[in-house]
Amino acid sequence: MDFHRHDHRKADGRQLYLYSRDLRDYRVTNDVEGPYTPNPHLRWHPLRREWVAYNASRNTRTLNPPSDFNPLAPVAVDGYPGEIPVTDFEIAVFENRWPGFAQLAVGLGEDDGPPAKGVCEVVVYTTEPSGTLHDLPVDRIALLLQAWADRYRALQAQPEVQYVMPFESRGAHVGVTLPHPHGQIYAFPFLPPQIERQARAQMENQALTRLVHAPDPALVVEDREHTVALCPEYARYPFETWVLPRERVVAPDEMSDAALIDFAHALKRAQQRLDRHFGGTTPLVLWCALPPKGFEGSWPFHVQLWPMQRGENKFKFLASVEQITGVFLVDVLPEDAAATLCAIDPDSAG
Repeated sequence: MDFHRHDHRKADGRQLYLYSRDLRDYRVTNDVEGPYTPNPHLRWHPLRREWVAYNASRNTRTLNPPSDFNPLAPVAVDGYPGEIPVTDFEIAVFENRWPGFAQLAVGLGEDDGPPAKGVCEVVVYTTEPSGTLHDLPVDRIALLLQAWADRYRALQAQPEVQYVMPFESRGAHVGVTLPHPHGQIYAFPFLPPQIERQARAQMENQALTRLVHAPDPALVVEDREHTVALCPEYARYPFETWVLPRERVVAPDEMSDAALIDFAHALKRAQQRLDRHFGGTTPLVLWCALPPKGFEGSWPFHVQLWPMQRGENKFKFLASVEQITGVFLVDVLPEDAAATLCAIDPDSAG
């Protein structure tokens, strides 16, 4: 499916990308002013043998502003300056003003704290100030998938980037500071250990491949022509749901039009099922699982949904033992979760 991207340089030097299904014109309005001089740095954790990223300026980022000052909304002519200084858009992607990683980073010195080189971007799904991904039309979700793929290819091509991760944190329970429907993209200058471990395991045991081609029927939530949605038997979160294309692709830009639309339908319905079951907007983490650099030939693109809820008005908090050891304690069996979700009509009103 064709799409168009309009590139715009913001007043403080950051890049803005505007995605649309058809070619369109944009009226530029009032932008936020600079300066933009982020300098995140890295410190090595000798016991965990992993990097920790620091950027003290992130502690001043925008937190739940009044609706008139929504930085993710389109900006009317003579309106209050915002991050997306155009009067209308479909999907917008821009460099985060308070990044965990930044191309401009110089660090504190190689010995004291090397620069956290990389990119952090914000992905805004709609001009509507509230709602969720599954409120979007299927074609808009397909466009979002294409925007994710476009940014993945561009960021993955940068020499310092080792891993590109589009994701969404949904709901205040997960720490969201702006209610406007949006996600983010992090481009890491190193391969996070947890991601590397999974990527290497997939090369060895083909676990993701088996999920698609030989799924346990008791774990399948929805079986579609080009897509399968299921609760993996080793889920770490109650009602954890994975959405996988039947044909292995590196990114959504390799899908046929029919497969792309089918996947968008499946992703929309997977979120709808969770919200129908829990009776509201389910707090969750969405991971757009794209291959790390060097694993493009073995890691298949898919999306994982991690609900932070285990029952009506019962939220999933990571217990101390889970945070300290990394061993998860799960309250709902995946097969029971799959049966519950499969029985829900995602198109129902209640």
